[in-house]
Amino acid sequence: MPAHTLPRRSNDAGQALVIMVGVMIMSLALLAVIIDGGNVVTQQRVAQAGADSSAEAGAIILAQRLAGGAAPAAGWDDEIAAKVAASAAANNMSVNAAYYTDICGIPLRANGSAALNADGTENLSQALAVGSGSLPGGTATAPDCPSLTVGPVAGVLVLGEKNVGAYVARAIGIPSFTVTTRATAVAGYLQGYCGASQGEWCAVLPVTIPVNAIYCDGSNDPVQATPRPDGSTAWEWNTVLVVPLCKAAPGNVGWLDWDPPAGGADEICDSIVNPDNPAIILPSWQYVAESGNTNGGGRCTDDDTGITYTGVEEAMRKYDGQIVLIPQFDMTCRAKNGDPEPNSSDPPINTPPNYGCPNPPGGGNGQNIWYRMPSFAYFEMCDPSDAECSGRHGAYIQGNDADVCDTGNGATSCLVGRFVDILSTGTVGPGVGAGTGSKALGVQLIR
Repeated sequence: MPAHTLPRRSNDAGQALVIMVGVMIMSLALLAVIIDGGNVVTQQRVAQAGADSSAEAGAIILAQRLAGGAAPAAGWDDEIAAKVAASAAANNMSVNAAYYTDICGIPLRANGSAALNADGTENLSQALAVGSGSLPGGTATAPDCPSLTVGPVAGVLVLGEKNVGAYVARAIGIPSFTVTTRATAVAGYLQGYCGASQGEWCAVLPVTIPVNAIYCDGSNDPVQATPRPDGSTAWEWNTVLVVPLCKAAPGNVGWLDWDPPAGGADEICDSIVNPDNPAIILPSWQYVAESGNTNGGGRCTDDDTGITYTGVEEAMRKYDGQIVLIPQFDMTCRAKNGDPEPNSSDPPINTPPNYGCPNPPGGGNGQNIWYRMPSFAYFEMCDPSDAECSGRHGAYIQGNDADVCDTGNGATSCLVGRFVDILSTGTVGPGVGAGTGSKALGVQLIR
């Protein structure tokens, strides 16, 4: 073989090796994009859910403050900082920074003014951080979002991050990725269907009703109503309805004890006239079963007016002609004999078939029943002066009112009124019985 051909063959082999190494690196890079990239996208969603949860955790404490709740021993700022940190830790993420905002989501300075640049963009370097020792001050009362006119402190902005370990990308010198997130949650009065003329906005009543319409059968047990021509089984809106109270059984309207297991009619009565519900995330499982007899039972005094009510029925009629918030449930869960509590975190609370219940959903009674609450109904209680109510009150609880409550199969107790809207997202904040503040507050993610 001629000698001058040998170098060419050696050069070709070297080129092939370079090409092979390049192909391998490109293959690793492609695998990294597919495997690690997909994992990063998934972890981005997880981190965003964690940031959302952390912001809502802080806003729920602001809702308690807005409702007139007692200040925590360590102060409002420390309590908010602790809740934000705890929620972030539970979601395996870290909070780079958290700031206070108004209800529009505008970050606030320590004096309560807007932490904005001249062009209206955020200036977080001037914003008051959560955990700084105090809440924003100032005298702002009426925010206007379009004009960037700020209101009082009402929200928490969270900037979070999550480190994601690499799988394939480690081979090309990239050990991990960092995903960043941002979430703002605010707290405010639920005013959509409750006017200030009522004097106390929307009260949350301690009674839960099914998402779908029911009636009582011949044995006074609850039965789902026949679907309407459009196939819907939900309660009809904006028309006066009788919501029957069948005998106590799973799936029926249920009276609630916000602080079980003691319960009793006196406590129910007091929760009606002095709403004291906890913060309720939608959806979530609630252990709120009541054990007292509401047929004529209970005695309570309105903390605001000093008026004493004898019986649950009389207490319910305090709201004749007013719109109230009534929690709705779509399933029950048995939890007894050492069973773990139902899981209200996402995704279990939204994942069939058990939706976070440790047992197959359904059944339960007395002190072992949990309700899954996906929504609240805005319910306008009837008033005898309302022509469409035909002289009826909003509640008949004594158990001897078949002439009003009987929908065809013998119901003797009922609620009478209109469903005017449904609240199905966010968090209903805690109610506080005394004072002039709202009896129900909402917590909502706004960005």
